Amino acid sequence: MKRQKSLHTVSRITHDSERNAAREMGHCRAEMDQQAHRLDELEYYRQQYQQQFHVASKQGLGAVQLQEYQVFLARLDTAISEQRQVLAASRRAYEEKQEQWLGLRGNAKALDKVISRRELQLSAEQNRREQAEADEHASQSVFRKSL
Repeated sequence: MKRQKSLHTVSRITHDSERNAAREMGHCRAEMDQQAHRLDELEYYRQQYQQQFHVASKQGLGAVQLQEYQVFLARLDTAISEQRQVLAASRRAYEEKQEQWLGLRGNAKALDKVISRRELQLSAEQNRREQAEADEHASQSVFRKSL
């Protein structure tokens, strides 16, 4: 029984760790989604700005305006490149947390199986003891009646 109690304690700790890992994975997923959204916004904004530049260039731009558009587009390209790196790092962090969670989940399931098998074993042992006691009681009753 002491062993069974220890197994339940370990199981509780394992399940707590699994839940914490799932929560951390969820936070990383939300962060990854947020970074992907930022990248989408930057790419959309660049596309819109590029279209404005195209329209403005057809209408005629001065050298200063042309240079300002080009400088701003270069800044957007840099921001997009940096955001892609941030997103990649965020994705790696999420994947690491997912692997940790999957490992802990596997451990928890394996431990649950061990506990379940142990409980079945203890139940079977208890049933055998009760049956042996019932058989012993029945044989003693028959023996007493025969006297």
